[in-house]
Amino acid sequence: MGRLDPCLLSTEVTTQYLETFTDAAKGKAAGQKLYSDGCDVVFQAAGNAGNGVIETAQDAGKYVIGVDKDQYSQAPDNILSSALKRVDKAVIEISKQASEGEDIGGKNVELGMSDDAAGISEHHEHMSDEVYQAAQDLIEQIKDGTLTPPSTEDAYNTFVAGL
Repeated sequence: MGRLDPCLLSTEVTTQYLETFTDAAKGKAAGQKLYSDGCDVVFQAAGNAGNGVIETAQDAGKYVIGVDKDQYSQAPDNILSSALKRVDKAVIEISKQASEGEDIGGKNVELGMSDDAAGISEHHEHMSDEVYQAAQDLIEQIKDGTLTPPSTEDAYNTFVAGL
């Protein structure tokens, strides 16, 4: 497999819901179906079930995007990148609030890129430095508030229309 050149790709999104985050066999079956249907890359936001998707990517010689942690070491030839979820940032924030005497029960804490609680892997061997840097630039724009990712379909459509 060579590097993935996004300029040569037309993008079609296909979704598959597993209804489990623990069953790697279901992840593997879903990955097999998606790749056999022509998907080039699978973004597996599936917890442990995603390990089955990674295994299928290896078998099929396809790309997969890891999730939650940097999964590059699991399949260096197949991991395009990983979407990182820095749970430690939430634990530290809640611990700090609790240690300062705040009532932390029943509250949601939302953290994201501007809090360094989300990001992408530094591994980008299967994409050009330019594509990786463009992603990093978008992250910086989110962090500094010049770009707000759309959170609804209507907001997304408005965002795309403004490109």
